[in-house]
Amino acid sequence: MSRPLLTRTLTGALLSLTVGACTAPQVGSPCPIPTNADAETRNKAVQQCFGLIAGNSNDFRLKKDVDILFVIDNSPSMSPKQKALAENIPKFIQKIDSFGVNYHVGIVTTDVGTTVSDGATWGAGSEPSCDTFSGDDGRLQDITCDKRNTVSPEASNACATLCPDNRFKPTDGTKYISKIDGKTNVPTDLKLDSATGQMVDYGPTNAFKCMALVGDAGCGVEGPLEAVKRAISNSANTGFIRDNSVLAVIFITDEDDCSVKASRRSELNPGYRNCNAAQPDSYDCYKVDYRCMARSLTCNEPMTTASAKTGCKERVDNFLEPVQTYYDALLKVRSADKLLVSGIWTLPNIDTAASSGGKVTIGGGPLTSDLRREAACVNSTNSAVVGQPQFRMSQLANLFGKDSDGISNAPQLNVCDTANYPAALDTIAKTLEKKLVPCLPITLKTVNGQPICLVGDVDSATPDAVPEKYFPTCSTGCCDAWASTSTPSLADKGIQAACAGETTDACYCAIKSKDPNVCKAGTPEGGVNGGVVTGVWRKNNANPPAGKVVNFRCVGY
Repeated sequence: MSRPLLTRTLTGALLSLTVGACTAPQVGSPCPIPTNADAETRNKAVQQCFGLIAGNSNDFRLKKDVDILFVIDNSPSMSPKQKALAENIPKFIQKIDSFGVNYHVGIVTTDVGTTVSDGATWGAGSEPSCDTFSGDDGRLQDITCDKRNTVSPEASNACATLCPDNRFKPTDGTKYISKIDGKTNVPTDLKLDSATGQMVDYGPTNAFKCMALVGDAGCGVEGPLEAVKRAISNSANTGFIRDNSVLAVIFITDEDDCSVKASRRSELNPGYRNCNAAQPDSYDCYKVDYRCMARSLTCNEPMTTASAKTGCKERVDNFLEPVQTYYDALLKVRSADKLLVSGIWTLPNIDTAASSGGKVTIGGGPLTSDLRREAACVNSTNSAVVGQPQFRMSQLANLFGKDSDGISNAPQLNVCDTANYPAALDTIAKTLEKKLVPCLPITLKTVNGQPICLVGDVDSATPDAVPEKYFPTCSTGCCDAWASTSTPSLADKGIQAACAGETTDACYCAIKSKDPNVCKAGTPEGGVNGGVVTGVWRKNNANPPAGKVVNFRCVGY
């Protein structure tokens, strides 16, 4: 016999798995626990229910860790987008909370510098914000917005409104927000949720608002891809990305990536000359704002004139670092099944596929130094909120392909559509959920085909507690749906359809996956003969109650 084996699942569950030949509790009403019993009495009752014998123990604990990296553009045009992100982050954080994971949330900016060497400057014509070699260098940012430089009243007002209390930041010496086993590293801000009647800690969301408003005084030569590459390798960020965690990288930017090859940084010199269309296509014929596009794309029409361009594709002698470099860097850190890349950026993008025409519009002229990119998206209610044309960010997303339903593994959302940021963030959260496959590292014991489990809600602060009320098993059809999909999660349409008819407020599944690639044996999440996936279905596909996670106790070999 053995005492509980503990692990964490997608549903917010702390799984307590009993291994060995144990006496089966009565399935359906599994354990006779006295009403209003204290915690000690309840635990003893559970032990008796499973036939546990003290002294013969084999304890193991595995947590589900998620590290979320936001890459936020801090150039002068970003104030309204940062504000919209900060306003809508609470539901995103609450959604992540409902998964019951241990999370880290970190923030880096798109500022990676422009000069050719440390200490070098461009001199006349340079923007002071760009006149650095490293910029923010992919370092995690924990500075609250009230201490950041801004160039617009809008940025200052957003900070004053959304971050009235600058004490909400990490207090443990780290530069990221964390929640581990229900404990956060930021000051607590408990408030009553009127919809659920539960107390909710808004400390993490307050901290994100204060930290994610990174200001609008950063360099306008954005390098979001280079920023990520540096972030995952910068020793200053040690501890943020944990072993075996799921890594989510979320971009928010209104311009394309301009991560220049180190050997060609001299081509970012802000000096320029007035060239006409007949002159050679030299880098210094363009102002820096247009230069990244002019030097990285080739179209049917010349980039030296103002006009609508078609058939645009990546230039062979591109002075930018290949997107593939950054894709490869991410996959060295995490395999695709534990990596989510998503972005809120300009849509529609410059689709360089031959079938789409690769369209972009260039305005200005007649001198090349007067050329400019025309906005590719504009907010429907505020014409000042625009997004510049991009193709490199979408190029990165496309490398991750699509799932079996034809849905992108790297969701792309429109940066101009600020009113739909809630839906955008929800899409990202649901895609992340698919990465959190809830596996039991055992072979289940069953009675009449039913798993021997005790499952129910407990307070997130005490995830090992014994539930006050237990869930029944879901119907065969519902659980078969969990077993049949390669991405078992509440976001799966097949599971939603199969479980929609469940009549109880909540029910659970614990079942052997039919996909051999799910819960692989020999992995930290899979047992020698494991492959067991779990799920909790709630009426109307509701989220767990605020402040609650699910506790699983199952008997296995």
